[in-house]
Amino acid sequence: METPVMPDPAAENPGSAIDTPATLSPSPPPTLSSSPKLLPPALRPGATIALISPSARLNDVFSTRLHRAVAHLSQLGYTVQVIYTPLPPNTSIRDSALHRAAEIHRAFLSPGISAIVCTIGGLSANELLPHLDYALIRAHAKIFCGYSDVTLLHYALYVAAGLRTFYGPAALPQWGESPEPLALSKEHFLHVAKTTSNEVGQLPRSEQWTDEFVDWATAAEAARPRTLRPNRGWHWLRAGRARGLVFGGCLPSVLQLGATPWDLPSYGGVVLLLELPEGQEPDQATPVEVARSGLADLANRGVFDQIAGLVLGRPFMYTDEMGGEWKRCVLELCEGDGRTFPILADVDVGHTDPMVTVPLGALCEMDSATDRWAIVEPSVV
Repeated sequence: METPVMPDPAAENPGSAIDTPATLSPSPPPTLSSSPKLLPPALRPGATIALISPSARLNDVFSTRLHRAVAHLSQLGYTVQVIYTPLPPNTSIRDSALHRAAEIHRAFLSPGISAIVCTIGGLSANELLPHLDYALIRAHAKIFCGYSDVTLLHYALYVAAGLRTFYGPAALPQWGESPEPLALSKEHFLHVAKTTSNEVGQLPRSEQWTDEFVDWATAAEAARPRTLRPNRGWHWLRAGRARGLVFGGCLPSVLQLGATPWDLPSYGGVVLLLELPEGQEPDQATPVEVARSGLADLANRGVFDQIAGLVLGRPFMYTDEMGGEWKRCVLELCEGDGRTFPILADVDVGHTDPMVTVPLGALCEMDSATDRWAIVEPSVV
């Protein structure tokens, strides 16, 4: 007999809120604008895009996936340069970190490269933070894109170099998709990477999505298109309006930054973006109790007493029952005096596909009354 699934309270009406306050209070003004804001130059037709691997080193393991990503970007008219030298198995942690940092420096220093896209996330981006030359990076500003534990680099490049970076598709998972990248992932990245004079605008919603696991090491599986399912839309867990600078990323990585020099000095007025990665295995979800514990850590740091709004990516591999439990945890842990900020869930950000590209540190607006989350300034120059 199948176990009955608890309904998601927001799933019945994707645009509805689980908890709707009677009034919509204004959000605090943005505060990250006091930090140096350096927007990278826009991606131009025919430009060179570098692929780097700052965390997991899987180019050789999943070479077919890498070649497909290179081919897709090339078909769009870009030159692709893979900056990657394999390391011997006995390489020390320090030498590995220095090597990976040098690859990042090479990508920023090269005058022919316009954008840097990470191949994938991993578990070791934190090892790079003390070894990066932030003055060099600031002096050679470029589009830098990735997600998952690349969150650590997004924070470090913003805090220490003042550089806007982009939470968006990576080479192996998104650009290496079979038979081709999902349209929303591709088109929104290009839109954000090219928008210089007008605001980026409304963050799009996919009509279909997937979190189906594919074993990239198996040739037949790696070539098989994943099954897409209908998207039920965004869920406003708490109604309201907010205006602030969007920042955040993968929840475990955001937690790693606490009490380090690379965390935001303040979350005052920030629209916080959070998404959940896979669990202990690549085909498993992060247990809800683990995600709940992470939220409690943020609450204990006072983050939820400072932010202007909260945006949650669609959780990877969550059933409807798990999704409902996750949303209840969010609401309960965000309760408290003065915590009236809006909460938007199930956005196309992070470890499910397709995914939007979010310019971190950009001014955004949230409004449940008009079902709107939008970037209201240009993303590049």
